[in-house]
Amino acid sequence: MPGVNLKKKLISYIEELPQVKVKEVIDFVSYLRLKEDEWFVDFVNKRSSMAKAAKQSGKKFIKLENLQKEYK
Repeated sequence: MPGVNLKKKLISYIEELPQVKVKEVIDFVSYLRLKEDEWFVDFVNKRSSMAKAAKQSGKKFIKLENLQKEYK
């Protein structure tokens, strides 16, 4: 099975990573699984609608780049 070989290859790559990078891999996999959940899709759609309505009513938003600078 090709899928098994891919999993083995991925595991061998992960085993070579430092602990910090392994955590990043785990976080990314969690994100991938999360974005498939129906409640998450509904949440994102609801928040997007709210943001669009707020923007149309003239509310100002902070740029993503500015938020990222604050948390680095």
